[in-house]
Amino acid sequence: MKLNKITRQFHKLFPRKFGNYWKKNKDFSNIDKDLKFITNTFIKSKSYNLVSRFWHIMNIDLYENLIKFGLKKFGSTISTKYYILIDFLLYDDWFDGAMNNLKEMNSAPVNTQLFKKQNNLNYRQSVSYNCLCLLLYFNLKRTNCFKYLSKLQDKTYMDLDYPYIKIDNTNITADKIISLLDYEKINRAFNIDNFKNFLEIGAGTGRTCEAILSIQNNLNYVICDIPPAIYISYKRLKLVFPDKKISLLIDLNNKEELQERINSNDISFIFPHQLEFDMLDKNFFDIIVAINCIHEMDKKTIQYYFNLSNNLTENFYISIWNKTIVPYSKTFLKEKNRLDYNKGDYQIPKNWDNFFRESLVFPSNYLSLGYKIKK
Repeated sequence: MKLNKITRQFHKLFPRKFGNYWKKNKDFSNIDKDLKFITNTFIKSKSYNLVSRFWHIMNIDLYENLIKFGLKKFGSTISTKYYILIDFLLYDDWFDGAMNNLKEMNSAPVNTQLFKKQNNLNYRQSVSYNCLCLLLYFNLKRTNCFKYLSKLQDKTYMDLDYPYIKIDNTNITADKIISLLDYEKINRAFNIDNFKNFLEIGAGTGRTCEAILSIQNNLNYVICDIPPAIYISYKRLKLVFPDKKISLLIDLNNKEELQERINSNDISFIFPHQLEFDMLDKNFFDIIVAINCIHEMDKKTIQYYFNLSNNLTENFYISIWNKTIVPYSKTFLKEKNRLDYNKGDYQIPKNWDNFFRESLVFPSNYLSLGYKIKK
């Protein structure tokens, strides 16, 4: 989403608030009832006050697309705003790691559709995306997780109008491969077989949750997120796992009831404030994962999650930008929100022991980090 200079300066003085936007649009007849329930509950909750200016601005754009297109066109419209995959060739540091992994490969004898025109993408974006799928496919083939590719279902990773190409007679999307690469990193750091109770912060579209549960079906999985992502992942996971017990618990404020419902569900959805000390027991989760989300937050919100995680688990996994600036964070009264891992901007708690650190395959300027939390 691009804003001209005058608009950006105006928003510094008069920041856009998603709540104001929602009041004007919540009664549209084509808004799904689950989206209405999730959004109305969120705005009234404590969690609404935790979000960044970036979230307010991006969410207005995301909701406008949801209202206009719904989920049927999600893959080629809304999803491209969550994760920039269609113009990755513009950024050398995004894919140099993936290229270096394959530098000894002289040829790639596969059946593919490199020049396929994708829905709602121009030719430049289509070719860029198709190249990324091919690059990621061969990187996945180098891992032990390649064997799990057939477990991921097209009806969620592809059929919601996601751009895709066929490689070796298999339908490939970037989300399929990236989700398996995320699983590979988490599993190498912690060995998921050792865990039963998972918490994922900021699950986005639910792609990683789907990949993990497609491989290890017996986990109890909790997703903590905010709208519209929590709505999208809820709809997605109900579609892909029709036999699992999946519930929105976002309106529960009683500790005993919340824990009982989580334990009786296969997949549960909650808001951030429900992670607080008076809502869940100590070390309630075997592991907490936060993939591609922490670096979108204000520093005080990052500390909020870290402080809660200290109480909730002994194992924490994150993937983050090595260095970034949170968009729209600078105002006339506030310096921009720089997040540089090597300069300590993420303020990792001192009792967290970093035992696993690697760069992601893609984007290559992301860090994959595993922590043991000392009590």
